[in-house]
Amino acid sequence: MSPFPNLSIWRNLIRDSSALLTPLKQVNTTKQDIISCRITAFYRSYGTVHNESKLWPADLSTSRLELKSHPLGWEAIQKRVEPYFVQNWDFEHDHERKGLMKIGLSRAFDVFFPLVLDDRVDATGRLHYLILLIDDQMVKMNASEMLQYRDRVMDIARGNVSPNREICLEWMLYDTLDSMRKIDESLTSDVVEGFCALIQGQTAEHRLTVKHLGPYLEFREIDVGRPFYTALIRFGANLNLTAVELEQTAILESHASRFFGIFNDVYSWDREWKNHCENKTDGSYPFSAVFTLAQETGLSYPACQRMMLVYCRELEIAFKQASEDLRNKTDGTLRPEMVKYIKGLEYFMSGVESWTKWSPRYRI
Repeated sequence: MSPFPNLSIWRNLIRDSSALLTPLKQVNTTKQDIISCRITAFYRSYGTVHNESKLWPADLSTSRLELKSHPLGWEAIQKRVEPYFVQNWDFEHDHERKGLMKIGLSRAFDVFFPLVLDDRVDATGRLHYLILLIDDQMVKMNASEMLQYRDRVMDIARGNVSPNREICLEWMLYDTLDSMRKIDESLTSDVVEGFCALIQGQTAEHRLTVKHLGPYLEFREIDVGRPFYTALIRFGANLNLTAVELEQTAILESHASRFFGIFNDVYSWDREWKNHCENKTDGSYPFSAVFTLAQETGLSYPACQRMMLVYCRELEIAFKQASEDLRNKTDGTLRPEMVKYIKGLEYFMSGVESWTKWSPRYRI
């Protein structure tokens, strides 16, 4: 079944409500004439908008963004990255190991980061995998455990402490970032700070106090990893942008990150709610646009999922418009690195949708 509502019922309601658009009769007094004319103009305007159907997209299921795959293909990426985790990660049982392989992170990498240079695939891919494994670990923790875990992981990422070689997460994270620093220390520094911002966002107590959609959307940008994933895109493609250029692309990063977070919220909701019901830890408490919108509006969770998918499509339009505005403001003189970064953000958005729809990770 399509996740989007059938629009025909709404068109029927609009068609059958034509009586509401009938202008009121004018009366004799001057004051009432003015009021009556205003009401008539209002209804005429209201009716025109709906009759032209400008508010009803023809096909909400179709993305406006370009999808691109990495030149190596996901199979080659899988062969280069996954054996590292199969051999070294301390899985609790074989089922957990097979579960990691099943969700298709190599497929995600393939469409999330199609611009990654060949000599940066291994390190970028490993960090991409580690983020998911860290997230899965935190879901199982209470608040105090998460904070302790967060501080330790951040210290290791920044190189402030040496890893415990008996704990696979610690030494794998340390070694991966060390290999990235040897390739490009400056861009890796951005990745590290983005990583720490992501970990802080995912463990912030503020998560439990966000009650409204506006503040949620702002916080979700960081929680979903805006500083991390944008830095990883730049590292992978070797894109050195100036401070001014990063400021110019901030709105594009915002649109891309919100798209990532909300699309994830919609498709992961059923699994997230199930996990919370079965394991009521602080790490499993619902932090989702679906949950927040349902609490505010009283609508069902499926209804809120559909509404947020429409929001994602609007973010695509906003991204395209902001990209065009940036080109116009600079008279088409954007540096090649800037043009490539903008495309990288677009590929990331379309890749998120493609993989999220495919992956069994979010299915119950």
